[in-house]
Formats: sequence, C-alpha cells, structure tokens
Amino acid sequence: MTLVRTATRPQPLQVVVVGGGAAAVIAVLHLLRATTAQAPVDVHLVERDQQVGPGLAYRSAYPRHTVNNFAERLSAVDGDPGHLIRWCAARGLDLGARSFPARKVYGDYLAALLDEVEVPAGSSLRRLRDEAVDLRPDGRRWALDLGSGHSLAADRVVLALGNPPPHAHPRLAQGPRFVADPWAQEWRQDLAGVRRVLLLGTGLTMVDLAIELEHLLPRAEIVAASRRGALPSAHVVEPTDGSDWRDAVDAVRGFANQLWTGLAPGDQARFATTYAHAWDRRRHRMSPAAAHHVERLQAAGTLVVRTLDQVDPAEFDLVVSCTGPRPVPTSGWNPLVDAMLERGLLRPHRLGLGADLVAPGHPVDQHGHVLDELFWLGAARKGLEWEVGAIPDLRAQAVLLARALAPAAEEAADERAPLLR
Repeated sequence: MTLVRTATRPQPLQVVVVGGGAAAVIAVLHLLRATTAQAPVDVHLVERDQQVGPGLAYRSAYPRHTVNNFAERLSAVDGDPGHLIRWCAARGLDLGARSFPARKVYGDYLAALLDEVEVPAGSSLRRLRDEAVDLRPDGRRWALDLGSGHSLAADRVVLALGNPPPHAHPRLAQGPRFVADPWAQEWRQDLAGVRRVLLLGTGLTMVDLAIELEHLLPRAEIVAASRRGALPSAHVVEPTDGSDWRDAVDAVRGFANQLWTGLAPGDQARFATTYAHAWDRRRHRMSPAAAHHVERLQAAGTLVVRTLDQVDPAEFDLVVSCTGPRPVPTSGWNPLVDAMLERGLLRPHRLGLGADLVAPGHPVDQHGHVLDELFWLGAARKGLEWEVGAIPDLRAQAVLLARALAPAAEEAADERAPLLR
C-alpha cells in the first residue's frame, strides 16, 4: 500500500478582509492582481455598510467637497498613475492630471474597483454585509465572529477598519448640542434655532464642515478653534514663479516613512510632540477651491478662527468635534477592536499613535508575540510608519500585503490530500 499525491485543484488561501473603505478595496484589488491560478485565494470582504469603496472619507455627496490631492496622485493602482483619469474619461468626465475631483466622484471610482477587477481562475471574491465583532485563534487558523451570529474561518485576516471618531475634549465636549462625530447625519436633520456654531479643530475636517455649514446655515456664525488657531496650507495648481516650498515638502513626503523608521526612538518621540503639527499643516493641504471658500468665508466674517482659550462653548448653539481621530487601540468605538483588546491581540504603540506593529503590518500581542497571520492597514499603522492614510500610502500598504501573502498562498496550494493506492 503506497501513499501518492494526486493532481487536485490547488487549495486557495482563505483571506478575510474586514472593512469596506479605500484601504480595504485597494488591498483586495492588489491582492487579486498579484494572485495566480497556481496559488489562488478566496477573499471574503466583510463590511457593515451597503456600499463598499467610499468609506467615511469619500462618502460625501456635497458638491463643494473635493479631494485634497491631485488626480494624478489618486490612482488606486500601483504603477498606473493614469488609472483614475482614464476611468473618469470613460464616463465623460475630463480630469486634468492636477485637478481636484469632487469627493463623490472619487467615492464612485473606489466603489467600481471591485466590480471591475478580474478574479483569477481558482480564486474567488465574496462580499458579506455584516459586522465583525470578535476574532479568536482556532487551531492553526482564525475565526471571525459576525454580528449575524455566523463565523468565518481564515488563514489570514486583513484589518482595514478606518479611523476612529475624534478625540473628546473634557471641557468643551459637553451639553446636548455637542456632536462627537462630524460625519454622522443625524445632527444635520435638526438645526432649527442654530445661529452660532463652534467647530473644535482647524484642520481639513473643519474646512469641510465650514463649507457645508455655509449651505445648511447660511446666516450662522461659525467659529473654528484649536490650540494654535492655525489653518492648513493650500495646494496651488501651478506655482506662479517656478517651484515653491510645496515641492520640497512633497519631495520629502515621498521618503517620509523611510526617514521615520530610520529615526531613533527618542527622535521619533521628539518629532511627534514637537514638529508633527508643523509638518502636517504643510503636508495635508486644502484644495485650491476649498482654500478659496475659506478665504471668502473669513472675509465675510462668517468664519472666525480662534484659539481654544478664546472660546466658551456655552455661548454656542452647536459644538462639533473636528479634531483628529483617536488611536485605533481605543475601546468603545468598534466592537472588533474591543474584543481584540480584551483578548490581548492588540496593544498601543509606545508613543500612543496607533497599534504596536512590526513590518510589514503584523500586530504584537500583550505577551510580545507577533501575530503574523494578521495584517493591519491604514490608521493603525501610525507609529510603524508616519504617513499612513493618504491614497499613495494605502497603495504602498496594498503592495506590501500582496507580497506578504504570496508565500502563504503558494504554501496552501501545495497542500494535497494523500490517497491510498
């Protein structure tokens, strides 16, 4: 009696992707593009919202909300900078390379990516509308428990949960008219009697809210307040006199993560506490159209920028938090994060920026063990890298993911059930 290997179909690697925003979609796109018939993958994408693609960042349908980067930098496909521009041209929308499309257009582009992706022979892509509520080891694999009561078995789990809601300010986040999540729709339905609005934060989220509130509350006074009272810088389509400081920032930005990882721990801490705000103001810039709207609102006195010590929340009819997001390893914003914290599968980065990860994105558990079957994308990577949330960053993460999963897919494909002969 002899054991022999049979020429059966390769066994796919079972991959579950949690999340339905830009990070998840771009990751699945690159994973499938890198997959071969000899090393297939079965991908389940779990997202609680009906639409996959836009996520929170690109969901807005307000026409004056534009993206904050040039179209030529927003291709979802690594190595193909014209992909977005060609996609728009095929639908009758002529985008210049240095244009700033509406947020809705870019959201539609992301939503279409997985409809149009080619799934290699032997692989599959399934979308599941559900909520991930727990993740637990199950022998050599992982079990992802869903809000519906079902579970998914996975060889690898990709976590692309997006950004947590903003930080809460103990003194300012009080009262029935306080809005913790600026992108929630409920508060927009009840604005009767609102004449004075306080926006906590003076970054890009505040810019979006100020532009929208001019439409929702045309006679209201809007005050934006932050510790420094400083607005983001603005893009220019073409510098009027050759290159300017933005070109220098963009040149450094291309190597920012390499520079960050090359810093000693103490230097990383000093940058995060001392220089990060100045960098972010120049790195994360308003589109020219958004900057024009802000200047017009300020000139009319509709928008006033203050520091936090110059405002009293009790004087406002509505207070909206537009501060930066909390770190991903924070309890209370996502049931899966809560479960992973409770199980010890997730712990904060030493600087409190994101999760404690090792390259290329694996979490370190509470005992110091690297969980190399799990892979984080997006905001959780803050600390492992510095630039983690823009589309070019998500593209780079997707490429790393595809490379990291390729050996596992080949290994799974090599497994055969021995038969008796």
